[in-house]
Amino acid sequence: MTASPSRILIVNPFGIGDVLFTTPLVRAVRRAFPASRLCYLCNRRTETILRNNPHLDRLFVYEKDELIARWRASPRQGLREVGRLFQRLRQERFDLVIDLSLGERYGFLLQLFGVPRRIGFNYRNRGRFLSEAIRIDGYHDAHVVDYYRRLLQFMGMRLLDDSLELHPSGEEERWAAEWLRSRGLGSGRLLVGIVPAGGVSWGVSAPFRRWNAEGFAAVGDWLIERHGAQVLLFGEAADGSICRTVARLMQHPTLDVSGQTTLGQFVGLLGRLDLVICNDGGPLHLAVTQGVKTVSVFGPVDPHVYGPYPPGPQHRVVYRPDLTCRPCYHQFRLPPCPYERACLRELDAASVMAACDEVLVG
Repeated sequence: MTASPSRILIVNPFGIGDVLFTTPLVRAVRRAFPASRLCYLCNRRTETILRNNPHLDRLFVYEKDELIARWRASPRQGLREVGRLFQRLRQERFDLVIDLSLGERYGFLLQLFGVPRRIGFNYRNRGRFLSEAIRIDGYHDAHVVDYYRRLLQFMGMRLLDDSLELHPSGEEERWAAEWLRSRGLGSGRLLVGIVPAGGVSWGVSAPFRRWNAEGFAAVGDWLIERHGAQVLLFGEAADGSICRTVARLMQHPTLDVSGQTTLGQFVGLLGRLDLVICNDGGPLHLAVTQGVKTVSVFGPVDPHVYGPYPPGPQHRVVYRPDLTCRPCYHQFRLPPCPYERACLRELDAASVMAACDEVLVG
């Protein structure tokens, strides 16, 4: 690049895991262009995890569901809201955009705004409005972080630090410390979090990525009996029934925290746990950012593409390598399963227990 860009925008409208996968790229761009104004366009949910990112100067929030609701209530109000967002983007006068949306609407809009450089992926010819693009047919031969790494070639940059990054606020840190102290937790006893649901951004497909409640309950009881652990169950308010089922199936008492924390408070608590056990999805990657040991269960999704990053001995992924039908999630689609989700249904608790021992004992 002949001159440093003065105003840069990164676009990623996807879920928590996807946005966390961009944080090494965000850090690399900031290091390469320390004087540039660096902005990020995300959705409402991921705004929380980017709010305290020290490398970003401004966040733009585009929440499709909110705009649809406003449009239905009042088309005039919905149009006005979209117009305000477009005006704020135009006023920034960006000269470089890194578009990770895999769509065409952002590329078209930013070309219309006169942004000279628009870098991203050309997926199914949806990148035709980008000025520089890598043609892909999905994420499948490398981790998503490594796909984002490849875009740096257009800016003459390298990714020197590939760790995921998330900074809870001081208020959230203090809240988590007080929450644990008031319950007599975290004073020498192994503290384990189990997240039996997760993967909110998958919507109606989320249950097809979840291991069964019986398995989580068995692992929770085993951790209490073998390691003297205190087990906490985490989840969104909508995950309450799943967490209650796990608690009911367990022989030992546990603490159900589902629906009782904000996302930021959840992250604050994660950083004080010794181990997190979960399905693949946002909670896994949140735990990774906080330096917590993890054991995750993967079914239809390839952990080499969407697993904990960077991989290491503190993170264990449990899946069925003997099933040739998995991973079946391909080109961002989860096909119908003729085997009744055998990849998760037939995965035994002993495998997860062994992985827990590996990360806890070595």
